[in-house]
Amino acid sequence: MYNLVQSDDPLHHHSLTYKPRRRRHSFTLRLTSMIDVFTILLIFLLKNYSTEGQIMTTSKDIILPVSSATKAPTVSSIVMINSDWILVDGRPLESINKIINDNSLLLNNLYEDLKAKRILAESAAKLDERMVFRGEITIQGDENIPFQILKRVMYTCGQVGYNNILLAVTSNVE
Repeated sequence: MYNLVQSDDPLHHHSLTYKPRRRRHSFTLRLTSMIDVFTILLIFLLKNYSTEGQIMTTSKDIILPVSSATKAPTVSSIVMINSDWILVDGRPLESINKIINDNSLLLNNLYEDLKAKRILAESAAKLDERMVFRGEITIQGDENIPFQILKRVMYTCGQVGYNNILLAVTSNVE
Protein backbone atom coordinates (compact mmCIF):
# COMPACT_ATOMS: atom_id res chain seq x y z
CA MET A 1 0.00 0.00 0.00
CA TYR A 2 2.92 2.38 0.71
CA ASN A 3 6.26 2.63 -0.99
CA LEU A 4 9.26 3.21 1.18
CA VAL A 5 11.49 5.98 -0.14
CA GLN A 6 14.98 6.88 1.07
CA SER A 7 15.31 10.53 1.96
CA ASP A 8 18.62 12.44 1.88
CA ASP A 9 17.10 15.52 3.38
CA PRO A 10 18.69 16.26 6.79
CA LEU A 11 15.50 17.97 7.98
CA HIS A 12 13.66 14.71 8.15
CA HIS A 13 13.92 12.82 11.38
CA HIS A 14 13.50 9.55 9.64
CA SER A 15 15.56 8.31 6.90
CA LEU A 16 12.57 6.54 5.46
CA THR A 17 9.29 8.26 4.55
CA TYR A 18 6.04 6.81 3.37
CA LYS A 19 4.67 7.84 0.04
CA PRO A 20 1.19 6.58 -0.87
CA ARG A 21 0.96 4.50 -4.02
CA ARG A 22 -1.60 5.54 -6.60
CA ARG A 23 -4.04 2.96 -7.77
CA ARG A 24 -4.52 2.64 -11.45
CA HIS A 25 -7.78 0.70 -11.28
CA SER A 26 -11.02 2.31 -12.40
CA PHE A 27 -14.48 1.46 -11.14
CA THR A 28 -16.98 0.26 -13.73
CA LEU A 29 -20.66 -0.12 -13.06
CA ARG A 30 -22.18 -3.45 -14.05
CA LEU A 31 -25.63 -2.56 -15.35
CA THR A 32 -26.63 -6.11 -16.24
CA SER A 33 -26.68 -7.32 -12.66
CA MET A 34 -28.42 -4.14 -11.46
CA ILE A 35 -31.15 -4.56 -14.09
CA ASP A 36 -31.64 -8.15 -12.93
CA VAL A 37 -32.02 -7.02 -9.32
CA PHE A 38 -34.53 -4.31 -10.21
CA THR A 39 -36.51 -6.71 -12.40
CA ILE A 40 -36.78 -9.22 -9.55
CA LEU A 41 -37.77 -6.43 -7.16
CA LEU A 42 -40.42 -5.16 -9.58
CA ILE A 43 -41.92 -8.63 -10.04
CA PHE A 44 -41.96 -9.16 -6.27
CA LEU A 45 -43.78 -5.86 -5.65
CA LEU A 46 -46.31 -6.47 -8.43
CA LYS A 47 -47.13 -9.95 -7.14
CA ASN A 48 -47.65 -8.65 -3.59
CA TYR A 49 -49.65 -5.55 -4.54
CA SER A 50 -53.36 -5.98 -3.88
CA THR A 51 -55.81 -4.14 -6.10
CA GLU A 52 -58.85 -5.58 -4.39
CA GLY A 53 -61.27 -2.96 -3.15
CA GLN A 54 -60.93 0.78 -2.93
CA ILE A 55 -58.44 2.28 -0.56
CA MET A 56 -60.65 4.39 1.63
CA THR A 57 -59.13 7.00 3.86
CA THR A 58 -60.81 8.30 6.97
CA SER A 59 -60.11 11.56 8.69
CA LYS A 60 -58.35 11.56 12.04
CA ASP A 61 -61.47 12.68 13.90
CA ILE A 62 -63.57 9.71 12.74
CA ILE A 63 -63.36 6.37 14.53
CA LEU A 64 -65.22 3.79 12.46
CA PRO A 65 -67.29 1.14 14.26
CA VAL A 66 -65.91 -2.40 14.35
CA SER A 67 -67.70 -5.12 12.39
CA SER A 68 -67.19 -8.68 11.20
CA ALA A 69 -68.31 -7.75 7.66
CA THR A 70 -66.03 -8.98 4.90
CA LYS A 71 -67.45 -7.22 1.82
CA ALA A 72 -64.82 -5.12 0.08
CA PRO A 73 -65.61 -1.43 -0.49
CA THR A 74 -66.61 -0.21 -3.93
CA VAL A 75 -65.99 3.04 -5.75
CA SER A 76 -68.72 5.53 -4.79
CA SER A 77 -69.24 8.95 -3.31
CA ILE A 78 -68.45 9.15 0.40
CA VAL A 79 -70.56 10.91 3.01
CA MET A 80 -68.51 11.46 6.18
CA ILE A 81 -70.15 12.28 9.50
CA ASN A 82 -67.92 13.50 12.31
CA SER A 83 -68.77 15.30 15.51
CA ASP A 84 -69.00 18.72 13.80
CA TRP A 85 -69.91 18.31 10.11
CA ILE A 86 -71.52 16.20 7.43
CA LEU A 87 -69.13 16.14 4.47
CA VAL A 88 -69.56 14.81 0.93
CA ASP A 89 -66.32 13.85 -0.80
CA GLY A 90 -64.41 16.05 1.66
CA ARG A 91 -66.60 19.16 1.32
CA PRO A 92 -68.54 20.28 4.43
CA LEU A 93 -72.26 20.62 3.75
CA GLU A 94 -74.21 20.53 7.02
CA SER A 95 -73.22 21.58 10.52
CA ILE A 96 -74.19 18.99 13.15
CA ASN A 97 -74.97 21.76 15.65
CA LYS A 98 -77.37 23.36 13.16
CA ILE A 99 -79.29 20.23 12.20
CA ILE A 100 -79.49 18.61 15.65
CA ASN A 101 -82.24 21.06 16.68
CA ASP A 102 -84.10 20.77 13.36
CA ASN A 103 -86.91 18.18 13.31
CA SER A 104 -87.01 17.66 9.53
CA LEU A 105 -85.77 14.29 8.26
CA LEU A 106 -84.52 15.78 4.99
CA LEU A 107 -81.15 17.56 5.07
CA ASN A 108 -81.46 20.23 2.36
CA ASN A 109 -77.79 20.94 1.58
CA LEU A 110 -77.00 17.23 1.43
CA TYR A 111 -80.07 16.64 -0.75
CA GLU A 112 -79.08 19.33 -3.26
CA ASP A 113 -75.47 18.14 -3.49
CA LEU A 114 -76.41 14.48 -3.97
CA LYS A 115 -79.06 15.46 -6.52
CA ALA A 116 -76.41 17.32 -8.55
CA LYS A 117 -74.14 14.26 -8.36
CA ARG A 118 -76.97 12.04 -9.59
CA ILE A 119 -77.74 14.34 -12.53
CA LEU A 120 -74.04 14.35 -13.45
CA ALA A 121 -73.87 10.54 -13.24
CA GLU A 122 -76.99 10.14 -15.40
CA SER A 123 -75.55 12.56 -17.98
CA ALA A 124 -72.35 10.52 -18.10
CA ALA A 125 -74.42 7.34 -18.56
CA LYS A 126 -75.91 8.83 -21.73
CA LEU A 127 -72.41 9.08 -23.17
CA ASP A 128 -71.24 5.65 -22.05
CA GLU A 129 -73.55 2.79 -21.03
CA ARG A 130 -70.95 1.39 -18.62
CA MET A 131 -71.28 4.50 -16.42
CA VAL A 132 -74.89 3.81 -15.44
CA PHE A 133 -76.12 5.34 -12.17
CA ARG A 134 -76.18 2.52 -9.59
CA GLY A 135 -77.31 4.53 -6.59
CA GLU A 136 -74.32 3.51 -4.46
CA ILE A 137 -73.03 5.69 -1.67
CA THR A 138 -70.71 5.00 1.26
CA ILE A 139 -71.31 6.52 4.68
CA GLN A 140 -68.35 6.92 7.04
CA GLY A 141 -69.78 7.75 10.42
CA ASP A 142 -67.97 8.09 13.70
CA GLU A 143 -68.99 5.36 16.12
CA ASN A 144 -70.19 8.00 18.62
CA ILE A 145 -72.56 9.98 16.37
CA PRO A 146 -76.23 9.98 17.43
CA PHE A 147 -78.43 7.53 15.55
CA GLN A 148 -80.86 10.32 14.65
CA ILE A 149 -78.13 11.99 12.55
CA LEU A 150 -77.28 8.73 10.76
CA LYS A 151 -80.98 8.05 10.13
CA ARG A 152 -81.47 11.52 8.62
CA VAL A 153 -78.42 11.13 6.37
CA MET A 154 -79.65 7.72 5.18
CA TYR A 155 -83.16 9.10 4.59
CA THR A 156 -81.80 12.01 2.53
CA CYS A 157 -79.62 9.66 0.47
CA GLY A 158 -82.64 7.47 -0.21
CA GLN A 159 -84.79 10.44 -1.31
CA VAL A 160 -82.23 11.32 -3.98
CA GLY A 161 -82.06 7.74 -5.25
CA TYR A 162 -78.95 6.54 -3.48
CA ASN A 163 -80.66 3.42 -2.13
CA ASN A 164 -77.60 1.16 -2.16
CA ILE A 165 -76.03 2.49 1.05
CA LEU A 166 -72.75 1.04 2.30
CA LEU A 167 -71.57 1.73 5.84
CA ALA A 168 -67.80 1.94 6.25
CA VAL A 169 -66.52 -0.06 9.22
CA THR A 170 -63.27 -1.35 10.59
CA SER A 171 -63.03 -5.10 10.09
CA ASN A 172 -62.09 -7.21 13.08
CA VAL A 173 -61.62 -10.35 10.95
CA GLU A 174 -57.95 -11.31 10.87
